[in-house]
Amino acid sequence: MLKTFLTDDLFVEQGYLRPGEAENYKWRDPRKVKLIEVLKLAIEGELSSNETERITERKINLSLNINT
Repeated sequence: MLKTFLTDDLFVEQGYLRPGEAENYKWRDPRKVKLIEVLKLAIEGELSSNETERITERKINLSLNINT
């Protein structure tokens, strides 16, 4: 699911990824790109049966506020 988002041209245009890099991107990639980390939080929240939308929202807001 993450690779579907990462193949969007926006990631290359904005310099988050190099051309062709999205196809080989691993979930546990050590780079901390804020936009990609937020996408991962959203996907994890959606796939978790225990996590409400509100909890996912809090995690995303916390990530955006702390990692500035």
